[in-house]
Amino acid sequence: MKKSIYLFIALIGLGFASCNKCQTCTDCVLGVGNGEYCQDDFDNKADYDAAIANLEASANCNCK
Repeated sequence: MKKSIYLFIALIGLGFASCNKCQTCTDCVLGVGNGEYCQDDFDNKADYDAAIANLEASANCNCK
């Protein structure tokens, strides 16, 4: 019984780890930048974070 519970927890954890991290940006100035941005579309997490920060700062986007 314990083994099946551990297996179930491991599978749930694996499912969460493989989730695609995406943010949807809205309310951008002139609509430029509105859209969904996913971490998989960038070379690394630093580039992704920088792109989101740039959209929020320069185009006043609301990214969530």
